[in-house]
Amino acid sequence: MSDPLIIHGNLVALRPPQNGDFEFLSGLRNDSSLQRQLMIEPGRHTPAKVRAWIRRRTQDSQGVFLVVDADGPRGFVQLTQIDRRRGTSDLGICITRSVRGKGVATETLELLEGFARRKLRCKKITLRVLRINHRAIAFYHKVGFQEMGLLRRHYFDGKNRRDVLRMEKRLK
Repeated sequence: MSDPLIIHGNLVALRPPQNGDFEFLSGLRNDSSLQRQLMIEPGRHTPAKVRAWIRRRTQDSQGVFLVVDADGPRGFVQLTQIDRRRGTSDLGICITRSVRGKGVATETLELLEGFARRKLRCKKITLRVLRINHRAIAFYHKVGFQEMGLLRRHYFDGKNRRDVLRMEKRLK
């Protein structure tokens, strides 16, 4: 989606990336531990690679990529593989540790789900999460996601093959 989009809540605003977000997003992209949790190949992401990643995410005609702003950038959220005919999309979310447990992620998903339901006609959002990421799984259960299956030894984190849990949430 290429049209400007800002979604306001009480704690957060979801908005397109701005030039001032580059350093923040670059930091997330170069955090090896975080990248493994997000099941992304860790490595050195040069400024050019980070810019290319942001460009791909923001110009994807079947996706939405937004910065989570809570008195400054605190993460990002994305829907990918949006299929308007089927009413489905895949979720990706990354929230910094500094605001975890403060309602930022919960409100982010509430805002994104409302947008997905109203504007994108999504009926279901799916996600994948490492089975060892118990905190994230507990959060997803809390906000209404259900387990749909397990991909055994699906992701290689550089040392071990990890199981990946598939989850979904039907939007009302």
